[in-house]
Amino acid sequence: MRNELHWLEQDKQLRRRKAIYEQLHPETKHNSKFKGNQFRSSEIISSDQKTFTEDTADKLGQSQRNIQMSVARAENIIEEVEEDIKELEITKTEGITLARQEPEQQKKIIEVKKENRKLTVDQAIQEIKKEEKKANFEQKKADFEKPIKEVNTNQIILHGDSVEILPTLDENSFDLLLSDPPYGMDFKSGWNNKEKIANDKIQDTTILFENVLKESVPLLKDDAHFYLFGNINFIGKIRPIIEKYLNLKNILIWDRRVIGMGDLKSYGNSYDIIYFGYNKVWKDLNGTRDRDLLSYSRIDPAKNIHPTEKPLDILEYLIKKSSNENDKVLEPFAGGGSTLLACKNTNRQATGIEIEDQYVKLINTRI
Repeated sequence: MRNELHWLEQDKQLRRRKAIYEQLHPETKHNSKFKGNQFRSSEIISSDQKTFTEDTADKLGQSQRNIQMSVARAENIIEEVEEDIKELEITKTEGITLARQEPEQQKKIIEVKKENRKLTVDQAIQEIKKEEKKANFEQKKADFEKPIKEVNTNQIILHGDSVEILPTLDENSFDLLLSDPPYGMDFKSGWNNKEKIANDKIQDTTILFENVLKESVPLLKDDAHFYLFGNINFIGKIRPIIEKYLNLKNILIWDRRVIGMGDLKSYGNSYDIIYFGYNKVWKDLNGTRDRDLLSYSRIDPAKNIHPTEKPLDILEYLIKKSSNENDKVLEPFAGGGSTLLACKNTNRQATGIEIEDQYVKLINTRI
C-alpha cells in the first residue's frame, strides 16, 4: 500500500516516524538537511540503540542513504509547492535537487516548470540563472548609463612641477589615477598654432614619467584603478615602468576613428593605447563587461586647445567605469584640463597639476 503513495507522502511519513522514534530514543536524535548542494547529517551516536536511519533501513530493506534523502526532502521542500510537484510529475530524483534550493528559489523553479513542463528541475534552474544574469546585466547597464546631475564643482588645479607637488598631497587618498603623460613625439601639428609640449621627447618622457609615477602611487588607495594614455611606439619603454610600480591589467585600444599623421606610403595609424590596472587590490569595474576596444572620435586638431587634448566622452567613460560620485581623481599632467572638466561633469573631485602657466590659466576658465 505504501508504494502506491506519491513519493512526497512517503517522505512525509518517514519524517513523522522519525519524530516519534526520536521522542522514544532522544539519544539518537539528529538533523538531516542540505547545505548548498551537499547533504549533511549530524547523526553521531554513542548509544547502542539503533538510529532512526539504521532501524528504518533494516525494516524497509533500503539503504540508509535513501532513508536520509527521503527525510531531508520532507524537511526541506516547502509546503506551498507540494501540490505543484505532484501535478507536474516531478520525480523523486528531481525532488532531491528541488530540496537543495532556498524556499523562494523552489517557487521560481515551479513557475518555470509550469511554463514549460518538458524542462527538468536542473534545466529550470539554469533558465532562472540565465534570466537573473540578463536582468543583472541590464540593471548594471542602466545604472552606468543613467544621467548624472552635476553638483560638484570642487576641482583643484595646482601650478608647478608634479615631482615637487605630489609629495605634498595626502597619501592613500585618491580613488583613480587618470593621466595623459607626454607622448615623447616631439611633434607640432601643422593644423593649429599650439606650441610643442614641454618635456615631450622620449628621453625626457621616460625619466619624467617614472619620477611622477613613483610619487603618485603612494597617494592612491589600495584598490585604486589607473588609466594612462600612451603611444604604441614607446610601449617597450613605458610598460616596464608601469609594471614596476603598479599592477597592469589590460592595454586598451582607443580607436580615434580617423587616420593620423605619418608615413603616407604605409598604413595610417588610427589608434592610441591606454594602460589600465590597479594599485594593490583589485576591485570590479562599474557597469557591464565591455570590450577593450574603445571607439571615440578624437578632437579636431584645428579646434583643440592642447596638442594632445583628449575628448571628454572617453574620459568620462573611464572615470565612470573605475570610480563613483564624489571619489577623488589624480591627474599629474593636467594639460588643457579635460580630465578635470570630465570629473566636474561626473561629480568626481579632481586634483590636477600643470607646469605651464598658460594652461593653468586656461584650466581655471574651463572649470
